[in-house]
Amino acid sequence: MKPSEKELPEAKSPQIAFLLWGLGFVGICGVHRMYLEQYNLGTAMLATFGFLGVGQLVDVLSISKEVEEHNRNIGIIPERSNTRQDSSSVKPEAAKTTRSPIPELPDEEDYLMKEAEAIEQTMQKLREKK
Repeated sequence: MKPSEKELPEAKSPQIAFLLWGLGFVGICGVHRMYLEQYNLGTAMLATFGFLGVGQLVDVLSISKEVEEHNRNIGIIPERSNTRQDSSSVKPEAAKTTRSPIPELPDEEDYLMKEAEAIEQTMQKLREKK
């Protein structure tokens, strides 16, 4: 790995989130939220015993969705193993499940400038069509 590249974040596992949710049965609530990097909510649940158990009950229904949303937010889209797709029907762009390494600040500034220029060009074309 190049020194300028940062390590990509790991995908969170729903199984681990469910195991951490189970700690609520021994009074340690909210650890699953901290695992999903929702530290404020996790701390609040820990201090209030999972909002007196109501938050724990709600979370058991939403853990899978929360894990998937977290993985999407960090740029890792989980593969769906329950659906089989023919490899010829998958587009190369859709087959990518990882993202490129995060550039450092000088490269990021260049990238943002290029993005701003591309947006400006697109806006100019849209104005011309009107």
